[in-house]
Amino acid sequence: MRKAIDIAINDLRVFLREPGSLFGLLVLPIILTFIIGWANSGSAPRNQLLVDIIDLDGGPSAARFIETLRELGGDALLLCPVDNEANDCELGDDAELNEAAAIKRVEAGTTRAAIIIPEGFSAAIPAFESTSLTYISAESGVSPSPILQAVNSAVLRLNGAIVAARVGLDVAQSSDALAVPDVNAFAQSVFQRADALWQQDLISVDYELSVSGEGSAPSAGNLQAGFSQSVPGIGSMFVMFTVFGGMTLMVVERKQGTLQRLAAMPLTKAQLLAGKILGRFVLGLLQFAVVFAFGIVFRVSFGDDPIAVMVLILTYILAITALSFALGSRLENEQQASGLSLLLAFILAPIGGAWWPLSIVPEFMRIIGHISPIAWVMDGFNQLIFFGGGLGDILPYAAILLLIALVFFAIAIRNFRYTL
Repeated sequence: MRKAIDIAINDLRVFLREPGSLFGLLVLPIILTFIIGWANSGSAPRNQLLVDIIDLDGGPSAARFIETLRELGGDALLLCPVDNEANDCELGDDAELNEAAAIKRVEAGTTRAAIIIPEGFSAAIPAFESTSLTYISAESGVSPSPILQAVNSAVLRLNGAIVAARVGLDVAQSSDALAVPDVNAFAQSVFQRADALWQQDLISVDYELSVSGEGSAPSAGNLQAGFSQSVPGIGSMFVMFTVFGGMTLMVVERKQGTLQRLAAMPLTKAQLLAGKILGRFVLGLLQFAVVFAFGIVFRVSFGDDPIAVMVLILTYILAITALSFALGSRLENEQQASGLSLLLAFILAPIGGAWWPLSIVPEFMRIIGHISPIAWVMDGFNQLIFFGGGLGDILPYAAILLLIALVFFAIAIRNFRYTL
């Protein structure tokens, strides 16, 4: 292991001695992150969660439930299609939704959840009969869902009013002193009064966003959202640039005979490859650290689970490092290596969502974009940054990145050669 570390340290020294290396590692990523973040300040992934509402009832109780859910969700939830203004719900040409379409939208990740209000809902509520809503979500359940919390709170309001009415009905039926002429009408009046009291929110919480400093620009929130897109996106792209430089390095070292001299030393092939891989891996970590530090300055939140952030970073760098060494083992000259690294980076970065969120591109482009490892790491960062996800939410993306790393590492080891 010590020999592999020595090789990695030597490669890092060679990289940092190259003219322009520090500029490419420190300055250029920050400049581009700021530009892309500013440009994305109006198009970063929405802070609202899309929720499809399929109202099969259409009665007053269903309308009351929807209104309560809208009130409880506030600006965090966008109910579709009832609140579909300017096509915010991404419905396309279909303004109406049915149950099958809503389920497909949840599975595709267009919406976070679908709620189906059954037929007869409004008839069951005033009759105090049991009824149920259907809640469909692709969420893992590891972290609390703000949508499910809002749904449960809305249901709690209705259930609280129903319980109050049932208690009032039992009291009226068991007490001769009340002399209620119509116990059912009395129960309905109790229900309506209890429901009205729920709506008053006798105890409430006033939410204020604390902003440090004076004279904050009105668009500060949008700018922060733009940086929340550009910091992980540009960071991922420059990790690709930095790590792909290993392809050129391998070609140069073959041409200069460096690899052959290393092969003549008491080194195994595994130690040599481990040292080369470790050097590029550390450079990838440094690149992410630089861009993420810039994001912290602009108060970008990477979620509440630092372990999840590190898992994403590590698996992504592994995937890119593996891809670099798998491709570099077959290149013949420096021009091929340099050209291929630039070509791949400038193709995989934009289609993978490094420059703009994939939520604003057509569905077929989202599918194509996931040939890029950047798309998977950005899906994971979006879960953490915009949706409050945790380790369980990003594990599928990390697993795919790890699979990519294993496949390309296997190819790199099989095709590795010391000479051109």
